Amino acid sequence: MVLTYGVTQILCIDTLHFQSPHNLEQWMAQPSGKINVWQGASLLLSTLLGSGLLIIPALAASAAGNYSLLAWALIIAAMMPIVVTFSALGKRFPHQAGTAYYVQQAFGQRAAKAIGVLYVSIAPIGPPVVFITGAGYACQLFDINLSASSYIEITLLVLVFIANCLRFTTSAFIQCSISVVLISVVVAICLWSLPNAPAITDNRAPSLSMIGAAMVIMFWCFVGIEAICHVANHFAQPSRDFPRAVVLGVAIAAAIYMLLSYCVLRYQVYGSAQQNLLSVTLLAQHSIGPLGQKLVALMGLLGCLCAVNLYVISFTNMLASFGENTSQTWLNTRLANGSAIYALILVVLSIAMTLLARAYFQWSFDDFLQFANAQFVLIYCAAAAAGSMLLKGRSRMAALFSLLFCTAMLYFVGASGWYCLLFLGLVWGGLFLCHKKERARSFKADSRFS
Repeated sequence: MVLTYGVTQILCIDTLHFQSPHNLEQWMAQPSGKINVWQGASLLLSTLLGSGLLIIPALAASAAGNYSLLAWALIIAAMMPIVVTFSALGKRFPHQAGTAYYVQQAFGQRAAKAIGVLYVSIAPIGPPVVFITGAGYACQLFDINLSASSYIEITLLVLVFIANCLRFTTSAFIQCSISVVLISVVVAICLWSLPNAPAITDNRAPSLSMIGAAMVIMFWCFVGIEAICHVANHFAQPSRDFPRAVVLGVAIAAAIYMLLSYCVLRYQVYGSAQQNLLSVTLLAQHSIGPLGQKLVALMGLLGCLCAVNLYVISFTNMLASFGENTSQTWLNTRLANGSAIYALILVVLSIAMTLLARAYFQWSFDDFLQFANAQFVLIYCAAAAAGSMLLKGRSRMAALFSLLFCTAMLYFVGASGWYCLLFLGLVWGGLFLCHKKERARSFKADSRFS
């Protein structure tokens, strides 16, 4: 998860993804001019190939069939202007609050606070996506019926809670190693399986809505793509090396995603909820047998645990920081080892309530992903809108294209997009009323002393 955040009066947090924030911090800590093209490309690659590698190709295939390959090509091309936009904003307005700060510069403090609240609202939605994925791989690894996955999800959540209470964190090296092994295994499985793969039988007629729905699903893979923009000035020759690193990183990620998607289509390991969740392990079983299935399940489970542990750490730190800047100081209460215990309990309880509600109401995995995507699309819309106001020349054109693209994605995301817009509107209205109340209080105080 890449997490870049700052604190305004209401915490304004920048974008997050299921990758290690320590990877970015390590690159940022290097002296300017120490990052080469391959290192920059590897940073971007680690951002793009997160938990999405395990689930998104099958979900996209379910949405668009053969034309999911076309959707991959379209969204990869469309994400390039977004990278240009974030890069230009990062160079002109360097600030750790990222998108919230850009929105503040373009539209004012109230808009920035509304975006900050929208970021915070992702906390109960984002982690369950990874817990559900991890539980599915745990069921595959230990031969547990998938109907018991809800119990596994809560068990994993308890483990993460204990790990955070004990301040246990995985090193960037361990997480990077898990990612490298998982990607290598997935690529090897794909290459091994292709010669014997059956022909594609999905012959659905293409439609704009079908391809749009697939692109919305794929958007999950690219959340966090702006991470590379924060280290643009650390390249030896930024004007030359930065674009090369972006093109190289995106090209490698695109090749891996399209290769896996093609294999998923050939072996037809998609369609049902179970197949979509476990498509890569099913593909491994088809190609190299039970051993490959267990290996992918193990690496997938470890990757999900590392990712969600960092997710919980990040949101716990957000709430603890909020306690430092408001009257809610109890949020920053810490154990002897430094754990912000009350903030941690709130984060874990919000995740637990979401997981339990999903089990009770039988919400689908797709519902979670769509809602999380809608929130991120809306945040990217805000960043692009800010860019269209703040930037000039080609960067402004890239921002305008990004705004149009993200608006189209917001349309294709369906009802989830409307819910997010309604939520943002309510937050905006609440902030407006609070501002009016504060002004009235200040006016009354001034009148008393005059």
